[in-house]
Amino acid sequence: MHRLLYVLYFLPLLALALFIFLPFSQALMLYLPILVVYSIVYWVAWKDKHRPVTLGVEGMMGGVAQVIENGALRVKVFYRGEIWDATCAEPVSKDEKVEITGMEQMKLIVKPCRKCSQN
Repeated sequence: MHRLLYVLYFLPLLALALFIFLPFSQALMLYLPILVVYSIVYWVAWKDKHRPVTLGVEGMMGGVAQVIENGALRVKVFYRGEIWDATCAEPVSKDEKVEITGMEQMKLIVKPCRKCSQN
């Protein structure tokens, strides 16, 4: 499947052969739609490649979670429908918004969300 996708990148170059075998006006009428299709496919592929990461640990960085439990030694936060254990260097209160800054051994590292308190 992936190899077939690479053929699409070279389609305009392969289509240049039309100018060898056909008169210029006919070759141009066939080449322009191929060039338009190629441009659309390339634009979609480029847009998909430069999309930000949304899954895994990388997608969690910078996310905003809500503190649902704040005990003496543990903090639990709610993020995207899941409850996570977390550690925080600063004291946080229940229902406070926190920003995810990292992950260590399946525990989120969070800090109080400064940008959330401004809104």
